[in-house]
Amino acid sequence: MTKIVTVQAQQRWDYCLETRRTESSLLNVLNDLGQQGWDLVEVLYYKDIKGILSWTAFLKRPSTAHSPKPGEGSAVSATSSPSAGTGEKTDQPKGFDLSGDEFQLKEE
Repeated sequence: MTKIVTVQAQQRWDYCLETRRTESSLLNVLNDLGQQGWDLVEVLYYKDIKGILSWTAFLKRPSTAHSPKPGEGSAVSATSSPSAGTGEKTDQPKGFDLSGDEFQLKEE
């Protein structure tokens, strides 16, 4: 009997904060950042400590620092390890491939 458990990795995010004094200058920056993959989360319009009205935009996008390389993240059998037969020593438990965004454990 084969049991398969699939665990999804938690999404990682990069965050950006932009502050401008005019709505039009903020809009120009937001258009540029949108082309780079940034998603607008919220905009605040407020007076700062000096009493100057400002627009502050909060943005996010999926992090690329921990993205898996193409071909990584495939299922690994519980009877084999990623370094089986290569002589490499890893800190990962046998039968686990923790390099991708999706993890699958198989029990045979």
